[in-house]
Amino acid sequence: MKDDFAPPQEITSRRIFATSAPAADRQRPLQIKTVLVPVDFSRESFRALEYSILIAKKFGAAIHVVHVRPSKEASAIEHAGNLLLNYTDAVDFLQDRLVDIQQKHDVKLSADNCHIEAGRPFEEICKIARETGVDLIVIATRGQSGLKRLLLGSTAERVIRFAPCPVLIPRGKSYRASLAGDRRFELKIRKILAPVDFSNCSLAGVRYAAFLGKRCHARLKLLHVVVPYNYLFATNGFDSETARLTEAARARAKKQMDELRRSNLLSGVSCEAEIPTGNTIGEICNQSATRDVGLLVISTHGRSGFRHALLGSVAEHVARYAECPVVIVPNRETKK
Repeated sequence: MKDDFAPPQEITSRRIFATSAPAADRQRPLQIKTVLVPVDFSRESFRALEYSILIAKKFGAAIHVVHVRPSKEASAIEHAGNLLLNYTDAVDFLQDRLVDIQQKHDVKLSADNCHIEAGRPFEEICKIARETGVDLIVIATRGQSGLKRLLLGSTAERVIRFAPCPVLIPRGKSYRASLAGDRRFELKIRKILAPVDFSNCSLAGVRYAAFLGKRCHARLKLLHVVVPYNYLFATNGFDSETARLTEAARARAKKQMDELRRSNLLSGVSCEAEIPTGNTIGEICNQSATRDVGLLVISTHGRSGFRHALLGSVAEHVARYAECPVVIVPNRETKK
């Protein structure tokens, strides 16, 4: 890249609740000092970069931009000729777009923080994240693949599974509104939604949500969904026994939620809680569509490969259908 870029400017009584965080989660400090944004020259990827600038300004973070030329994979993708830019063309195109974005948001990006690599996109993205000590990856859900599907896209899905740090998927009305119009661009988050099932894994997400809530002066909304027992056992309707079991589960959840709200994990955070009954993914996504929710934070089990295929991931489904930006926090404690 040319050297006319300057550095960024400002950019139960469960004992688990008594601890500040799971041991594995404490290995990475809670901070956002470096943000990595993959761009594939699509409009959505550059919009994700613009959103990342708002985050960087909020946290005083540096932005790294990476473009990966998937030379082998690109040949198998329909209408992907524009992915096969040579190195010089890629540099010039990326630089021109960055100049436009810098002027729009009155920010300076460093040439040293712009990376152009060749290889499998998700591998190169995760590699740079590890080597650079990135604190947050912001990646668009759709890129240049041309596939009209509701899934995240293969690169984003793999980045979520293998990233060494939290991954933010920008989506929904609040995301679009933050970049709309000619007004002064600023990241404003009033409420953060944090689903929890009271496992160590989900507490990693709550901890990160609390960190963001403090930094953004946002209220935290804890959400635990009680799945009716007739869902679990695929029975038709409620009978007295399934109703009793469901109510017992609600009572346990309320007790655990009260304990969580009193725990050190949420010290100094404005917080509310809700315990609806229904389908977990559906309830989370419905809550994400409420007007005051500007961000959803959810953790994964940190599994990949065969175990991931067997278990699936609520987090990935939520990232596909949520109506606001989603931060997915990896929790490697459960990985075997």
